[in-house]
Amino acid sequence: MVDLLNLVPFSVAGIVALLVNTVIAFIALVIADKLIAHNVDAKRLFIMALVALFLTPIVGALLLSSLSLPSVVSGYVFPFIVWLVLGELLIKEADMKTKLKVVVVAFVVWIILSMFLAPVIFQALPL
Repeated sequence: MVDLLNLVPFSVAGIVALLVNTVIAFIALVIADKLIAHNVDAKRLFIMALVALFLTPIVGALLLSSLSLPSVVSGYVFPFIVWLVLGELLIKEADMKTKLKVVVVAFVVWIILSMFLAPVIFQALPL
C-alpha cells in the first residue's frame, strides 16, 4: 500500500519546490494561452497548474503502484493525461480544439522549463 503522506511535501523545502514548479507550470500555461487562445482566465490557469502538480503524484502512486510501466509512461504520459483532463474541466472560454492546443503546448513548455529553468531557481534559493 502506498503511503500518501510521503507524496505530499510537508517540509519547507518540499513546499517551496512545489510552489516553484507550480509557478513554472503557470508560466507555461500563460505562454501557451498567449500563443493560442488569448482569452483564458489566469485564475483558472493557476488552479490548473497547482492541481496538476499536486494531484499527479498522488493519483499516479495510487494507480500505477501495482503496475510495472516504463518510466516514459509514468513520467510523461500519465501527467499529460492529467493535464488534458484538467484542461477540459478548467478552461471554459475556448472550444475543444483550442483547449487541446493550449494544454499540449503548455505541457511541452512546462517540460522544457522544468529541465532548464527549475534547476537555476533551485540553486538560487537558500534551502
